[in-house]
Amino acid sequence: MEKITFETEKIPFRKRFGKDIKIKILVFLIFTLIPINKAGFNIISILFILFFLFVTLYLIYNESKVFVYKIEFDNEKLNIFGSNFNNDWIETFDIKTVNIQIKVSVSKTGYVKGYTLVFKNTKKKIVVNKLYNWNNFTLYMIFIEFKKNKGEKIIIDEKSLIDGIKKKAEEDGEWEN
Repeated sequence: MEKITFETEKIPFRKRFGKDIKIKILVFLIFTLIPINKAGFNIISILFILFFLFVTLYLIYNESKVFVYKIEFDNEKLNIFGSNFNNDWIETFDIKTVNIQIKVSVSKTGYVKGYTLVFKNTKKKIVVNKLYNWNNFTLYMIFIEFKKNKGEKIIIDEKSLIDGIKKKAEEDGEWEN
């Protein structure tokens, strides 16, 4: 069997960190300035602002720290290429020991923000598409290729999620025939 590779743009840590910081800082300002306007400026307000700023920056840091940019199927092996900050790494798994899950992220209004793929074995868990920068068609093809290489059939629960990825790819103009 030949190598099959799926890739997305390799984004440096600084750009990943800054990707949606503007929106989160705007939300931070709204949530911190409203209580200050009502209660006045005191030590509790300052501690609240600093705590909320710390939590906001920690969440942004945590979601942009580890990034997967390439997945490769090579015979019975699954190679996942990523970076932790700007340090590249490669994880190699025997495909028989790994499971795959599709996770959907939905906004409060019911809009599908994006899909992630989770590769898990007994020792490691790797999430692909945390920043929703992977093409949905590519995610679809990764899932299909994984199932084919592992020799598994797609079960009913997975079928509805895979149909959702296909629908989102078609809506976003990412679907390729």
